[in-house]
Amino acid sequence: MLFDRMIEDSLGFIRRKLWSETDPNQGTKKQFQSTKSIAGEFGIIHLLEGRDTPRAIRTWMLTPKRQKMNSAHMVATSTPMDLHIYTDFLGPLPKNTTPSAMDERKLQESQRQRGLSVPTHRLQLLKASHFLNKDGFYTSEVLHWQDIDCYPPSGSNLPPKAANKIAMRFTDAFAFKCLELPQPMKIPAEEWTQIIDDTLSEVKAKLAAPSV
Repeated sequence: MLFDRMIEDSLGFIRRKLWSETDPNQGTKKQFQSTKSIAGEFGIIHLLEGRDTPRAIRTWMLTPKRQKMNSAHMVATSTPMDLHIYTDFLGPLPKNTTPSAMDERKLQESQRQRGLSVPTHRLQLLKASHFLNKDGFYTSEVLHWQDIDCYPPSGSNLPPKAANKIAMRFTDAFAFKCLELPQPMKIPAEEWTQIIDDTLSEVKAKLAAPSV
């Protein structure tokens, strides 16, 4: 199943990332790099490069902080678990021209013409260890996943291929919302669904709004 393969790819990326950080032969330049970091009250989000899967569109990692009281001051200390935020492309890959891929594209186009929403991307939220343990292993858990439709909204005048850019914009906005959550690892699935739906609606509303 596609879902199983995507989860396998995601967990494989986490494993390779953690191993790259413990490999002394990597030198100063590592395959998995943070290109941007933004700090907030409850943690830090990092925009990552190097998720080497063909469907990867956007990759963020949230490192939460644990709040402790010390002499009437809040002291932030890192927790051993990170929240990984992955957005991947659904459907046939662009270079796939097999008959089944062509049929799937035609079906999606027909569904859109009938006014149906067709998922274009999948958002995965995974909890994983910040470091490998002493035995060289790590802990991980899929917290939530959701298929989303990033097809350009009517009124945006954007071509269909802009869906990936919309997915990137959505993932960025979602990562910033996660930065405002005091305990993201404990959020139930239904709350994640609401946050995801609200974020996507906000992004699409801005795209469809007339420019002034």
